Amino acid sequence: MTLPSHAALTKAELLDRYAKGDRNFEQSHLHDSDMQGVSLHGIDLSESILTHINFSGADLRGADFGWADLSSANLEKVDLRGAILTRADLSHANLRGANLLKADLTLAKLDHAKLSGTIMPDGSKHQ
Repeated sequence: MTLPSHAALTKAELLDRYAKGDRNFEQSHLHDSDMQGVSLHGIDLSESILTHINFSGADLRGADFGWADLSSANLEKVDLRGAILTRADLSHANLRGANLLKADLTLAKLDHAKLSGTIMPDGSKHQ
């Protein structure tokens, strides 16, 4: 089921649909949601508006955030191994302690992002 462009989605709706096997949440709008500690392997949130979202401690391995707006998001200690972040806006995001091993950050916007302790795609640790 595809939602209309940038359809507003609540945390409860997303988690319910995910639990039922849906992984396609492309072009969703989850502004200011608290998604702390969730496990959403392989979810597709490409082209979504996720500004100010709190994903701290979440397991988002293999997620697709291509072209997503994650500006000012809290991604502290998030597992993003193998995630697609191509052209994602991560400006002002908190990525402290996140694991980005083998993530695709091609053309991602990282202006003013907090990266201390982050494991970068090549396995190095950002100071």
